[in-house]
Amino acid sequence: MPLMPPHVALVSCERSLRDLLTIALRKQFGDDWINQVFDAVDVTKLRGKQTVEEKRRTKRGAVAVSTNLIEYAEFTQLTRLIGRHWEALGGALGAKSEITVLLGRFEALRNTVAHSRELLPFEAELLSAIAGEIRNRVTIHISGQDPAGAYFPRIELVRDSLGNSIETAVEEHPQVFNLSTDTTLRPGEAVTFTCRGVDPQDRGLSWAFQTPDGRRYSSDETQGDAVEWTWEVTDSHVQANAVVGVFLTSDGPYHRFGTSKEDALVVIGYEVLPPLI
Repeated sequence: MPLMPPHVALVSCERSLRDLLTIALRKQFGDDWINQVFDAVDVTKLRGKQTVEEKRRTKRGAVAVSTNLIEYAEFTQLTRLIGRHWEALGGALGAKSEITVLLGRFEALRNTVAHSRELLPFEAELLSAIAGEIRNRVTIHISGQDPAGAYFPRIELVRDSLGNSIETAVEEHPQVFNLSTDTTLRPGEAVTFTCRGVDPQDRGLSWAFQTPDGRRYSSDETQGDAVEWTWEVTDSHVQANAVVGVFLTSDGPYHRFGTSKEDALVVIGYEVLPPLI
């Protein structure tokens, strides 16, 4: 059985490539980098996809989608950007000839999965291995931008079921994200958090979730690189600035924040009002 199921491998690999391109090309071209690396026609198409996604998810109750247009680019567009702006990536992916072969093989397998066709066992293993290799290379490179990042784990994603995500959060310090939302909740509602982290030392990862009343929750189900956890809003959470904390910790002996034994944190603010009468 592969380490990552095919659909997880797809998401993991593409997420890593999008993160790498965002960081490298923003550094190269500035905040307007999207308009520098895509032509006007492609930018218009990407904005159209963003609009469609926003309308579709709003109907399902989501209140936010990513404003980073790279999120709406096809895999082939990502690989073209990698080839075209290879120097800007700063050697993050290793040898160009090697990564070109890996991405080509990955794309062929990706198309099989995307069209709901079954992979052979060795193909699933290969897809997982390529995704893991690329993810590891990107993680090491991005961690190098933060001197401590080569040792401590980092959060790749925290997104709630309303569409709020650290993709739009303010990063106050390395791996400390502050996300203020315009979301109003009431007791009886529930919010599910999808979280993904990675550790450059390949240690076990644990997640903990703190509700606005200060109670912290963790279990066997919140262990691992990727987890989901549901916050059930209660009367004790009613306040104008109801903060939920998401904590990531490795099972190593040392931690980014020392004696607190935590390595990364996301703070998400909501408004929780009393029940309707």
